[in-house]
Amino acid sequence: MTVSPTVLVIGAGPAGSTAARALSLGGARVRLLERARFPRNKPCGGGLTSRALVRFPHLGPALDRITTHRISRLYLEGPSGAGVVLTSPMPAVVTIRRAEFDNLLARLAVEAGADLVENAWVSRAEADEDGALVVARDGREFRADYLVAADGVNGVVTRRLGLHAGWDESSVALDMMEEAPTERLRALDPDTLWVSYGQGGADGYGYIFPKRDHTNVGIGCLQSHFRARITVTPYEMQQRFVGELRRRGLVAGASSRGDFTPYRIPMSGPIRRTGRGRALVAGDAGGFVNAYTAEGIYYAMVTGELAARAILADAAFDDPRRGMTAAERYEDAWRREIGGELRDSLLIQRYLFRDPARIDGIVRNAKACRDVTDLIIAYAMGTIPYSEARWRILRRFPRVVFRLARVALSA
Repeated sequence: MTVSPTVLVIGAGPAGSTAARALSLGGARVRLLERARFPRNKPCGGGLTSRALVRFPHLGPALDRITTHRISRLYLEGPSGAGVVLTSPMPAVVTIRRAEFDNLLARLAVEAGADLVENAWVSRAEADEDGALVVARDGREFRADYLVAADGVNGVVTRRLGLHAGWDESSVALDMMEEAPTERLRALDPDTLWVSYGQGGADGYGYIFPKRDHTNVGIGCLQSHFRARITVTPYEMQQRFVGELRRRGLVAGASSRGDFTPYRIPMSGPIRRTGRGRALVAGDAGGFVNAYTAEGIYYAMVTGELAARAILADAAFDDPRRGMTAAERYEDAWRREIGGELRDSLLIQRYLFRDPARIDGIVRNAKACRDVTDLIIAYAMGTIPYSEARWRILRRFPRVVFRLARVALSA
């Protein structure tokens, strides 16, 4: 075993670039393989909760290198149309453009010592106790001691490694999104993050994410619902949604086909096996997305860094649990840090989306129970950990425990 391991990181999104940076700073020799060339587009709402800045202190100063927009106000709307405005004392969300943000994270990894290899579209991947082999479509081969699969929800590495068979239509949301310059599509309240549940079906949602020079507008639902119930194309659905927002006085401008990019979001929780031996899976490729809010950037970065720590510990034998593999160390770490909230988010999703009235109930309670909304805001800002927010909310609403338990038992 070498103290300075070689690592292949597949995918230079938030998970992969964060892993590559942490590995490089820890002394590993890293190749970060990206199938595109930067700057490249990545469809995403582009909302980064402020707790990411607490969890990753280097990120705050780095964000000065790209365009950002800080938001302190959230409008939350239920299926009936009833809404509530939540306001934080300081910005709780930073909106970014993924084309800029992902490029920034990749550059931070390179500055830390990683070797970024662009236009490397992986078609084959193998890993065992002796190391990893990756082959690109153009025939290039890459070998290393370890591998981190961070190639997203549409990636192939988890399937090639036999860790995940792929997502079925009831496990992913189809998000129909466009990111447009403000001269083409503009949020009329640029200081409010707008989220509406019940759009496009009981399990659907819609959003407006204002940015400094752009606006993100999207509508989504489970892919299974779209296939079974929606009779228009994804872009036609998006056009109708933008038209509705314009009639309500929430946006100005019009939808543009050139700004539209549908994408998939894993919504069924982490995959059963997030690693095997020296191969680990991080970010969307591993299903690390909040099943209720659809937030993924924070969990991608956390799992990327935890994967790096597990590899460095395994290579250096500096962990007292020497019998554990890198994959076992990694799974233990992510379950401790984010496993509980991802599990709870899935239970909340299953409970709320079974009945639109339950979502409306959340909105009503948000108006009446300001102490609870203050807890949620503090959690989003990173001033209190999830475990504390969870305990205090359950103490406030003890019946929720039994309701979620029934959902868990019926799943």
